[in-house]
Amino acid sequence: MLERLLGRGGMAEVHLAQDTRLDRPVAVKVMGPGMADDPTYLARFRREAQSTASLNHPAVVAVFDSGEDTVDGALLPYLVMEYIHGTTLLDLLRLGQGQQGTAGQPPATGLPVRRALELTHTVLDGLAHAHAQGIIHRDIKPANVMVTEDGAVKLMDFGIARPVQDRGMTLTDPAMVIGTADYLSPEAARGESVDARADLYSVACLLFELLTGRPPFVGESALAVGWQQISAEPQPPSAFAPAVPRSCDGLVLRALAKDRELRFADAAAMRTAVEQELRQLDAASAATGTVGGPAVTEVPAGGPTVQLGARAAGRGAARAAEREERAASRRTPRRRTRRVLLAVAGAVVLISGVAAYQVAGSGGGSAPGAGSGAKSGSAVGGSVAGAVTGTHHELAPDLTGRSLAGSRAVLREHGLRVAGVGLGGCPGTSVAAHRVCAQVPKPGTVVDDGAGVQITLSTGPGAATG
Repeated sequence: MLERLLGRGGMAEVHLAQDTRLDRPVAVKVMGPGMADDPTYLARFRREAQSTASLNHPAVVAVFDSGEDTVDGALLPYLVMEYIHGTTLLDLLRLGQGQQGTAGQPPATGLPVRRALELTHTVLDGLAHAHAQGIIHRDIKPANVMVTEDGAVKLMDFGIARPVQDRGMTLTDPAMVIGTADYLSPEAARGESVDARADLYSVACLLFELLTGRPPFVGESALAVGWQQISAEPQPPSAFAPAVPRSCDGLVLRALAKDRELRFADAAAMRTAVEQELRQLDAASAATGTVGGPAVTEVPAGGPTVQLGARAAGRGAARAAEREERAASRRTPRRRTRRVLLAVAGAVVLISGVAAYQVAGSGGGSAPGAGSGAKSGSAVGGSVAGAVTGTHHELAPDLTGRSLAGSRAVLREHGLRVAGVGLGGCPGTSVAAHRVCAQVPKPGTVVDDGAGVQITLSTGPGAATG
């Protein structure tokens, strides 16, 4: 017998009920009226039962039973699940910290660093078990993580989970719920097939929000956020929450890498990195009595191990980075227009040269410089154009001192892109924290149009390698 409604989602309702056989409370998830008529939603509901029932882990909500009933001639699928008396991480962030952008409430802030890492560690523990069973969750977000009254963490809602070997599936199948834009991996947002590392990206988004009170990317619409997941580089969490140790910045940025090959290999590897962060917090607390002492982190882009300082950069650096990002976004359209005009002008010059060559050739003569001795790559205006091969090259711009957002804008103007982001590795630098202190290739290097530039962000003036 259903006792009372606990919650309602887009596809189903969850009711509190009593298991009369075992005399215990249970949660019964019932598919909404009429939803079973849609084969896509029905398949999703059945898949949730199969996926969750195959998992047996304390960090995953247990499914005791599933079935389908008929009420007034309508099919009514249901799941009988473990009843959890607690709250979701979403409610924890909203109620405990305030919701950003809501009138009369304070700006969103994150949880204490230790608590955020502990919660994330348990989520990764549950995911490691699910991945080992061949199940990708694909919808990790605060609303799908429960915290019980005694502090236990439970991962739930495997409704859009799929087997790892299901390579033909993409997240843009017609009428399919594709996940939540704030936590969607770049490959998922592009509609590509996903693997377990897509879950790790979502966990990184979750950890980012637990630390800062906001997801890595915000926008006016889900489409705008999804585009940022594909194309924008995230700022480190400490840019929004200065109490976050810079070693934790490195962990989050690595898991947020656009290229999944640069992320952690699996959930167990990321869980180990979180464990290391927790040990470093213990060591820092023992040495200084505060969280955020010296720590060692693995640079996301594969750079050297770095000995990091005790405190992240202040809010002034974050505000400056935001101002630069806004200014860069205002400048970019004008510079892009100028770039297009220069390209058109270059095409006109090239066509004119070809015409002159053809005219000279038709008269039996030879065009000056048209033979094998002509230079095919003279540098003009910061670029190198190959008149014979048609290739186009650029001189890598100097990004030193720029923010991540500013660097992306400058590279975009030159037809280049950010290939990867590292943290630290600039000993004795005078560059402010979260600003570029090194890059590969170096400024002035000739690179192909569209090439990537690896950048390293400073951990602050005077930071030294460990």
